[in-house]
Amino acid sequence: MPITIREAASEDVPSLEILRRQAIEAACSDVYDRERFADLVATPDDRLPMWVEGSGTVLVAETSITSVGYVVVEDGNVHGIYTSPDYRREGFARSLLEAAQRHAGDHNWSHLRAVAPEVSAGFFEACGFTAVGTDDWHGLPGTVFEKQIEP
Repeated sequence: MPITIREAASEDVPSLEILRRQAIEAACSDVYDRERFADLVATPDDRLPMWVEGSGTVLVAETSITSVGYVVVEDGNVHGIYTSPDYRREGFARSLLEAAQRHAGDHNWSHLRAVAPEVSAGFFEACGFTAVGTDDWHGLPGTVFEKQIEP
């Protein structure tokens, strides 16, 4: 399935917020007690409109019919990467992360850093990131990942 990656626009925010909620629900429901991640699903990410409007960069992956994922990058930090449960394991998240790495190189950032929930650790490792510590990910156990960026 062909993948298009583009920068998000303000009109994308409502659909991206729905996508984020679905992705969190799908990734966390088999791993954590619902009470531990319910607020993440129920509460919008107030930073998303700000990032879309320019304080960060939001890249959207889409098919010919719908948006299926997005990544937020700002100053060398990956603030989130989410894929629709209907399109998991089809390469969209990897394509988004690769686009984020190109973006980082274009901006002369020396590395990308992400704090990810433990359920996403294998994905980041498969994409060449190295675990460098632990941290809180929205109230859940998280792993800090880094990857050096070639200019």
